[in-house]
Amino acid sequence: MKKLLLAALLATSVEAMAEEKIYELEFETDSNWTSLEIRDDAVFVNAPAGQSMNVTAKDGLRSYTISPKKIHLRSRTRGLVNMNLFVKSKNNVLGLIICKGSPSSYTWIKSEQSKQKNDLKKKDHCEQAALVLNLF
Repeated sequence: MKKLLLAALLATSVEAMAEEKIYELEFETDSNWTSLEIRDDAVFVNAPAGQSMNVTAKDGLRSYTISPKKIHLRSRTRGLVNMNLFVKSKNNVLGLIICKGSPSSYTWIKSEQSKQKNDLKKKDHCEQAALVLNLF
């Protein structure tokens, strides 16, 4: 019983040490629609104090939807869209599903440590990715 109690106490203290951090990511696409979905316990968040989120669309956006787990963009044409966004996570790696519309388009997301790109020549293509947020 003491071992079980000690194991539970140790697990709780290890969880408390895993602090949630906010990471800034860069995102770019030239697809007519794209989405990013988080596959793990991380969430998209508002910009921290003193920073801002920016979206730039060459030919304008038709729609832009952001929820804690998913971002969906639909642009007016296949013009370039850039944005920075923020994610809060306890993990050092972010699991994502990156989707894009046009077969000749691309979508990429980048952290300070790595970059993931979806540029396969398929229409309405989604692929799973792992983005390194922080090296140990």
